[in-house]
Amino acid sequence: MPESLPQKPPKSPEYLDSLVAALETNDVVIGSRFVNERKPSGLRGFGGSLISGMIRLTTGTKITDPTSGMRAYNRRMIKELAFGPNLGPEPDTLSYLMRKKGARIAEVPVQMAERTAGTSYFNPWSASMYMFRTALSVLLIQFFR
Repeated sequence: MPESLPQKPPKSPEYLDSLVAALETNDVVIGSRFVNERKPSGLRGFGGSLISGMIRLTTGTKITDPTSGMRAYNRRMIKELAFGPNLGPEPDTLSYLMRKKGARIAEVPVQMAERTAGTSYFNPWSASMYMFRTALSVLLIQFFR
C-alpha cells in the first residue's frame, strides 16, 4: 500500500484572524465590505444605507454593512438565538440584540468575491421589498419588541 502524503490544512482567508480576535471583546462580528470602501450606488447601496440609518436611529450604533451575511456570534448570542424569541439572522435582529440584550457589535473589513455561479433570488422588486420590510422592522417591530 502506498503511503499518502501529509495533507496541508487549507489556508484560512486573511480576514479570519481579525474576525475571531474581534469576537473576543464583542458579541457579534460582521465581515463588512464597506468599512474602508464606499457602498455602491444604486438600489442595493440605498437600501443598505436605509437599514444602517434605521439601526443607528434606534440603537445609536453605526453599522456600515448590516445586510452582510458574514457574521460570527459568541456563545451568549448563540444561546440567545437558540433559546430566545424566534429571531433570524437578519439586520433587524442586530438592532434587537443591541437594544434588548446589550450586544456589542463590531465590523471587520473583508473582501467578498462576486457571484460566479447561479443567480440571486433577488430581483429589483424583491430586493426593494426586503429593504423596506427590514427597515420597517428595525424602526417599528423590533423597537417595540
